[in-house]
Amino acid sequence: MSDLTTAWSAGPRSLRQQDRRALRSGERDLIRIVARLLSWFWAQWRRREIIRALNKVDDRMLFDAGIERGEIEEIVDTLTARWR
Repeated sequence: MSDLTTAWSAGPRSLRQQDRRALRSGERDLIRIVARLLSWFWAQWRRREIIRALNKVDDRMLFDAGIERGEIEEIVDTLTARWR
């Protein structure tokens, strides 16, 4: 049994299934980590886009909306926190 394939198949069947489950669990964890990372990147991109759009608006329109220029980032953070 010098071949790894035959060594693997020589093991008990329950052990082989358990190892497969563990691998699947590890894959799920990896998928969750990647999904959270992509979600974080998307949220940061969205935050920057909103800030960029509000910075383009003139002061009079911001004042009419009840926003001061110095509060833009705080307001955007509050809005994006509601989406999480």
